[in-house]
Amino acid sequence: MAVALTCGPAVSTAFAADAYPSKPIKVILPFATGGQSDVVARLIAERLSLGLGQPLVVENVAGAGGMIAAASVARAAPDGYTLFLPNASTLTIAPHLQKGSSVKPSAFTPITTVTQFPLVLVVNSNSPYKSLADVVADAKARPGKLSFASPGYGTTPHLMGETFKREAHLDITHVPYKGGAPALNDLLGGQVDLYFEAPATLAPQIRAGRIRPLAVTGKARMGSMPDVPTVAEQGMPKLTLESWSALVAPPRTPADIIARLRVETEKVLKSEDIASKLRERGFEATSSTPEELARMVREEGAVWSQLIKERNISVD
Repeated sequence: MAVALTCGPAVSTAFAADAYPSKPIKVILPFATGGQSDVVARLIAERLSLGLGQPLVVENVAGAGGMIAAASVARAAPDGYTLFLPNASTLTIAPHLQKGSSVKPSAFTPITTVTQFPLVLVVNSNSPYKSLADVVADAKARPGKLSFASPGYGTTPHLMGETFKREAHLDITHVPYKGGAPALNDLLGGQVDLYFEAPATLAPQIRAGRIRPLAVTGKARMGSMPDVPTVAEQGMPKLTLESWSALVAPPRTPADIIARLRVETEKVLKSEDIASKLRERGFEATSSTPEELARMVREEGAVWSQLIKERNISVD
């Protein structure tokens, strides 16, 4: 959880890059086992262990929007043997929703981004909507009658829905669920009308023809959904969003260790077989410098903070 990540010179320690690592590395994931984020984390960790010469053990610590996991990493020794693999929501949204959290904005040392992906706006296959324009027209004709699902308050799909409402000046009801599976089930059952979600979650139902994609929030169309236009193509460029996951470390982790981790992680992400496996799951491999990652967190955090204040969103 961070609004800004520390990326200045790390404190000097006895650890040197050529001696690191000398024992297994723990990777904390703020999600439950079995989900797409878990699959991706284990895929990357397995390959990264080859480059580092030590096992990477993924530990799932779900709960409180990622804050339980974040707190444990923030308290960990800055020796490179505890890493954190959160998504953008944990780093840019949660701090503004859970103001009582003990984890402060400077809680982590950035390493690199790992994956990125857009959200997809979908409807039930029986829905009359075929485009964003259809949704906007009906929502304006029937204020308060349409609804959109989310996996819970403060999640990226929730805030994406709130952004849609703001930009199109719509009165649509938010229906939060305890996770993506029940939200998708109610969309399939016709209990809710709209759902912004990651493509990895939606792809099986899209392929089965049970839900219809109307728009993707990425800067470009997805290779796996070439016929689905972007939000910008449909006249709503302010809905453009590409979510991401990133690798970070506890505060004050030495710069030489951060550099070694970044180099080895980038090698993994640039390997075609890993990139292909990620793409199959709806993710694109990506990497950044620590400074670029820190800037992303600051800038996106400011955007979400403004939206949260405007819409009076809170989980406290």
